[in-house]
Amino acid sequence: MICRLVEFVRMLRQSGIRISMAETLDAAEMLRHTPLIERHTFKTSLRTTLIKSNEDIPTFEEAFEQFFLVEIEDQNNDSDNLPNDIDQSSEDHTDSKNHSENDENGTPDNEDKQNDTSTNEETSDSQESEDDVLKKILARINLGEQTSENATEPGVQRDKSSDTIDLYQELPSGEIENLYDAVEDLARNLVTRKSLRFKKSGHGRVDIKKTIQRSFRTGNLPFHIIHKHQKIKKNELVVLCDVSGSVWEVARFFIKLVHEMQSQFRRARSFLFVDRITEVTDNFDHNTFEEIVENFKNDHTLNFFGLSDFGRAFYQFYDEYLPSLSKNTVLVILGDARTNWFDPQDWVLDELQNRVHKMIWLNPEPQQYWNTDDSVMSTYHPYCDHVLECRNLGQLKEIGELILRT
Repeated sequence: MICRLVEFVRMLRQSGIRISMAETLDAAEMLRHTPLIERHTFKTSLRTTLIKSNEDIPTFEEAFEQFFLVEIEDQNNDSDNLPNDIDQSSEDHTDSKNHSENDENGTPDNEDKQNDTSTNEETSDSQESEDDVLKKILARINLGEQTSENATEPGVQRDKSSDTIDLYQELPSGEIENLYDAVEDLARNLVTRKSLRFKKSGHGRVDIKKTIQRSFRTGNLPFHIIHKHQKIKKNELVVLCDVSGSVWEVARFFIKLVHEMQSQFRRARSFLFVDRITEVTDNFDHNTFEEIVENFKNDHTLNFFGLSDFGRAFYQFYDEYLPSLSKNTVLVILGDARTNWFDPQDWVLDELQNRVHKMIWLNPEPQQYWNTDDSVMSTYHPYCDHVLECRNLGQLKEIGELILRT
């Protein structure tokens, strides 16, 4: 039930209602003391713990009716809701009992009538217990066991199945736009989580000296605890992204993720390549992502229809940009490592790894295809701190967490 509550709170937040973590915890505590099968009481309790403004009540009412789908029937109509086979089996059981007694004794006497009465009472009690079972089933349905059709309704919550969509294949334009939005939401959540982590770590250990000095003002009682300021180090992010035709479908979503997260780094630089390096960092400034993609397509220095040459691109980057790297640099490379039989020049990666803080390689191909034909993934692997498959939103999320964490 806690999971359902979290989903409902997420739905309210997406509808524009501000709900804090403390209010969510209050609602979770409320679940322990509220009978869930009493819909009105449950609804009122949720509204009391989650809603702060009268203006948000209509939105809450609409969201509640949409999320908690089925109404429990009135108790007077509970017998009508019983399955036909239950009613029929009860009647058959009573008839057969009466029939057997009549066959043995000829005609029922007063004692037999009393037995019939007790049998009917037991049957009634059995039906009442079955009514209780049905009520509990209906209550579980009320608590939001949604169908897949409702779960995927636009604007309410993102379809979890989109996390497994294969980005390596060609996608319809409408689906691409939806996935762009999903990547934007993903990046926003990752950035928010990192910001909270920074906020929690903003204070270091207690500064004993300053705390004692401050306590002189309050009769040597340390009412004010003073912490040392903890310096939060921000790394630099450098991205080398293969944009050849074989990986472009995945590359654009990764570029979108980088575009949304770049503010979390002291400096972020982006380079694209097919057979030679082109820096596109300036394209990320004050441009929408659609404009950025169009600028890439119109950039004549990017030979989208050429043959990938990782060795040549890496050597160019080493020759021109090596001095800009430092031990604060996180270097991320996206590519399928298919060199078209050109010299991979893996020694360049050895030099780059010795220069940077972390090196991460993302491969959009299925892992079973690595090191087949002209793929030299095993040649580049030893020089990378992390080598990950990158072909769907679920993997992009893990990659984003890794990049922000390093």
